[in-house]
Amino acid sequence: MTRIQLTAIDHRAQPTLATRVAGIARRAWHAYWDRRARQATVEILRSLDSRTLRDIGLSRSEIESAVYGRCGERRRRYEEGWR
Repeated sequence: MTRIQLTAIDHRAQPTLATRVAGIARRAWHAYWDRRARQATVEILRSLDSRTLRDIGLSRSEIESAVYGRCGERRRRYEEGWR
């Protein structure tokens, strides 16, 4: 009985300059819209009255930390995947 060993050859091409530039542009575009969405969220929350904020469990001093805080820092936070 003969044993044959096959090795996988990675045929993926190295990323070209165009694909790298496209990746950078895509990340910049997503970062821009993420920043805009966070800014809009802060503006909307600031426009609410204190009673409505209390109903959703926030105080005025917590708006920025709820939107811009790091993941895991708070139980309630801005959800990036809401779109």
